[in-house]
Amino acid sequence: MDNDIRENSAPRDEVAAACAADRPRYFYAFFKRAFDIVSSGLALLLLSWLILICIFVKWLEDAKNSAYELVIDEVTDPSVPKAARAKRLTAADGRVYDCLLKPRRREKGERREGPVYASRRVGRNGEFRFYKIRSMCPGAEKMKKQLLEAGLNEADPPAFKIKDDPRITRVGRFLRKTSLDELPQLWNVFKGDMSVVGPRPPLPDEVAQYTPEQRARLSVKGGLLCLWQIQPNRNKLSFDDWIRLDLEYIQKRSFLMDLKIIFKGAYMVLFDRSGE
Repeated sequence: MDNDIRENSAPRDEVAAACAADRPRYFYAFFKRAFDIVSSGLALLLLSWLILICIFVKWLEDAKNSAYELVIDEVTDPSVPKAARAKRLTAADGRVYDCLLKPRRREKGERREGPVYASRRVGRNGEFRFYKIRSMCPGAEKMKKQLLEAGLNEADPPAFKIKDDPRITRVGRFLRKTSLDELPQLWNVFKGDMSVVGPRPPLPDEVAQYTPEQRARLSVKGGLLCLWQIQPNRNKLSFDDWIRLDLEYIQKRSFLMDLKIIFKGAYMVLFDRSGE
């Protein structure tokens, strides 16, 4: 596997151009789509009970607390203990904040968010609805601006990621740790929006900031599993590393490479916690 993931020696702009102009691989594409349909269809049949249980448990959590507010306070004295359930995070400029997720009353006319949400993502054929069990609190998207303004984004723009994101609920933390929140994406694979293996589908506002080189990662279908996800300490990879590994996958993709990513991805979900 190490030989499959070593950095391509060609300049990255040349790699991106090669990916964007990649000739169709009809035999590979036909059997990959057949594998996607069969594997996702079987998984949906076998795991439908588990998906329904996860949705129900998340619904119970949100029924108790259907609305939240995120309180972000700067810490002037780091020796002072943080409040219970607060997350102490350090911004890029070194400032320290306590972030506390607090339940609140839902305002009149405020829409209740369900346990499954469909966000807009960008794939090879444009935007599509991306399904996931909600691991964050209702209204989490609106809180993203607060976190950005505090400088708490730990990923390289345009990506956004916080390892110990304060918007994640107790049930959501378990769902993420076990990757159960991703199970509804099997429907995306079955429908053809995604594949089992491919670059992770990005958000439209991220794609709007892409360079032409970065847009080359959209030349194939997005996937449940990708090359950067199976790297040790994957959360420490930079956005440039994500792009490099996605472009490398597009150039080298094959049945054998897909199988290696699937089996190693399954192993990491079950046994490896280096990416948490």
